[in-house]
Amino acid sequence: MGKITIFTGIGLLSLALIAILAISAFVIKRPATTTPVITEVEPYEWNKVKLDGNVISSDGSDYFLWNKKGESNNWIIFFSGGGASWDAQSAAHPIKLMNFIKGGDTGNYFPNIPFYMLTLLRGMMDTDNPANPFHGWNVVYLPYSTGDFHIGNRTVEYIKDDGSTFTMRYNGSNNVRSSLDWIYANVDKPGKLLIAGESAGGFGSAFWAPEIASHYKDSEIFQYSDSSFLKSDKWPNVVNQEWNADFVRNFGYTPEADIIGAAFKANGHLLPARTVILQSYSVFDEILIHFQNNINDYKGPRDQSIINEWSQEMRHSVSSLVATLPNYYYYLTDYGLNAKTGTTPHTFATRETFFQAEQDGVKLLKWLSDAVNHQKPYSVGSKFLMTSKPAQK
Repeated sequence: MGKITIFTGIGLLSLALIAILAISAFVIKRPATTTPVITEVEPYEWNKVKLDGNVISSDGSDYFLWNKKGESNNWIIFFSGGGASWDAQSAAHPIKLMNFIKGGDTGNYFPNIPFYMLTLLRGMMDTDNPANPFHGWNVVYLPYSTGDFHIGNRTVEYIKDDGSTFTMRYNGSNNVRSSLDWIYANVDKPGKLLIAGESAGGFGSAFWAPEIASHYKDSEIFQYSDSSFLKSDKWPNVVNQEWNADFVRNFGYTPEADIIGAAFKANGHLLPARTVILQSYSVFDEILIHFQNNINDYKGPRDQSIINEWSQEMRHSVSSLVATLPNYYYYLTDYGLNAKTGTTPHTFATRETFFQAEQDGVKLLKWLSDAVNHQKPYSVGSKFLMTSKPAQK
């Protein structure tokens, strides 16, 4: 499959080009720090929000959130993607801008909040775009710079291959809790509330959705995870030992190998009964395949059989959720299939493909809009469902 890009909604080439152009042409505007009162910010402008509490990125740099004011009483709380760290070796290889410029291994996770990230956000984040079904909505965007699916609570000293040491701060839980404190103080009784995330953030949004929904009992709740399937027998140990997430106490259920499937099944009873639960997947997702192979220490050839294996496992997970959850709806697509590699792109939510992706005559943005804005949820891509469990290795 060749070199793979990062675990987020941003492709390697796009990220490198945009970042380089931004640096050279000064096109990136650093978001302004706002007052803590949301009514004092301008609509459709990203605003940087400094937080109270124990907030920090994995490399010790500042953590903050971004918000964009709209013109309605509807809100998106969005959890960013951006990789994963599951042991000392993966933690020793963060994503850095120079990795893209030099080529080779691009890294596993963002160790800090990239200064160019806002420049890359498109799709449903373009709330001033009339073509966006979330035009006019308010947004709170939780960046991701801890490699722990937004749930870790551990500081650890790791040793690199050269014998040097470095500090890894799995601080996702504290960052989210401080973010939620700000949200609860500034977001009062949304009409509609979409708790969403992509890639690693799709896990985070599923984990934290019940907590958020419990604070907004009078709102119409939707939970949406875009491109978040990574199956590994390592997850229970990583979550509880490596990240010290205290998962059962904090989230109310046991993490499993199919950790996103476990979250969705639990949310079927943890979320309010009227909640609409949504997932979207690119059925041969190149990034998720790459990460699942790495997490599971697979060193063999990354050929079509490996691509198909991940796809079958993901589609079986979706099929299981269909059979389990009455308010669950999916969007499966092979949009953008690369005939040469046999893979499809990663994530839709914050990319231009949010407006372009189409399956069986239904665009992804229409599917999402029908569910959220028109109370007409349905599933797309049923031909991809698995009716039997995929064979084990």
